[in-house]
Amino acid sequence: MTIDCSTRDGIARVVLSRPEKRNAITPAMHEALTELWPRLEADPRVRVIVLTGKGSAFCAGADVHEFLPHIARLIAEGKDPGHFCGLTRRVPGKPMIAAVNGPAYGGGMELMLASDIRIASDKARFALPEVQLGAIAGAGGITRLFRELPTAIANEMVITGNPIDAARAFQLGLVSAVHPPDELAPAAEALARRITSNAPLAVMASRDLGAIAGDDPLEEALEREREGFRQIVETEDFRIGTKGFGGAAPPIYVGR
Repeated sequence: MTIDCSTRDGIARVVLSRPEKRNAITPAMHEALTELWPRLEADPRVRVIVLTGKGSAFCAGADVHEFLPHIARLIAEGKDPGHFCGLTRRVPGKPMIAAVNGPAYGGGMELMLASDIRIASDKARFALPEVQLGAIAGAGGITRLFRELPTAIANEMVITGNPIDAARAFQLGLVSAVHPPDELAPAAEALARRITSNAPLAVMASRDLGAIAGDDPLEEALEREREGFRQIVETEDFRIGTKGFGGAAPPIYVGR
């Protein structure tokens, strides 16, 4: 397994650690990540996840030489070959920040697209080049990209496979900030610490409501938001936060 994970101060730091292969995902890494997300979701110590790559790349996607035999085996066994790293059909149960330290291609870009917040090094590049290999970006890449970008721009990316740089990704809103390489990790850490300082139930409710905000008619979405607010004001965290508002010491939330 070439995934490193450590947890401290409410932050789970997940590092794709195969730098000699640009952090390309092997079947073993795929299985490790698939098992990791539910564990982090169930771990009460974890409030936020930071995902990054070791070395000069974020992730080059699936290791074709190792993954193709794996996919062939799945098909032969009648299993679904379209599942990738546990994020194709679900998102992590905790907020996830992708700190994209270098190229994010194919499945690497799909991992980035599954994250809640994305920041990038100015060395990062992004591409879904699967069509150049006779495949498609079938692990959430097409669906998530078309939900975020205008159709013509998303089409250009998925049917040419051409990459874009970090400045273009920022312009399109795919990442929220671009940093020099040596400032990326501190920026991700600062974002994560800001999230862990907030009320955990309010963070999760805000994130979950935002994820489905555009799925229903406006009136239904607003009613769902109002119901979320009604539930939050009944929590102990709400009472702690409002009682301590404007005080010298930051509130200490309990997640209830």
